[in-house]
Amino acid sequence: DYANQASLFLPEMKALPNDDFILWQQEVGQQLLKIINKDEASLVLFTSKQVMDTVYQNLPTDMSDLVLLQGDKLSPKNMVVEHKQRITSGKGSIIFGMDRFAEGVDLPGELCSHVVITKLPFPVFTRPIEQAKQEWILRSGGQPFVALSLPAVSIRLIQACGRLLRKETDSGRITILDRRLLTKGYGKQLLEHLPDYRVVS
Repeated sequence: DYANQASLFLPEMKALPNDDFILWQQEVGQQLLKIINKDEASLVLFTSKQVMDTVYQNLPTDMSDLVLLQGDKLSPKNMVVEHKQRITSGKGSIIFGMDRFAEGVDLPGELCSHVVITKLPFPVFTRPIEQAKQEWILRSGGQPFVALSLPAVSIRLIQACGRLLRKETDSGRITILDRRLLTKGYGKQLLEHLPDYRVVS
């Protein structure tokens, strides 16, 4: 029952990541201080290691001490083990992760009550086969953004949001710090493809 078990929060942000990247990055850190409950289990997903590291470095110590940072000391597998130990012992824990945590991690129940998606996970097409597809679409009079990028980001967004509810009894909230969902024409389309979360903006 998505509408009753999960809320989707789209907080007010001054900057969009594609318009004023530096301001948006600063706002991400500011928003995390407001929205994260330090006594809970949170999963914060990034699309850039540079942004993830910068946001982490600018956090106050009382929050950064709770963060398990991908690429720091522990492997992703051991990050999850440490996260579980913290939560089961009654402490708060925050995972800062990237693609690996947006797709494959399973944190049911109290192990994840808040998923934060910092930026829409648009793909970067670098493989020759992907670039060939883009060229073919252009030659055929199509738009690679519509034909390739939007379907890809939609699937990734659904997967990232799907980290929250792993069992029928799970509940919690999802926060997306990318206002393009509300300001861009394609944002409505992306929201419509998500499960029927209760949207709070």
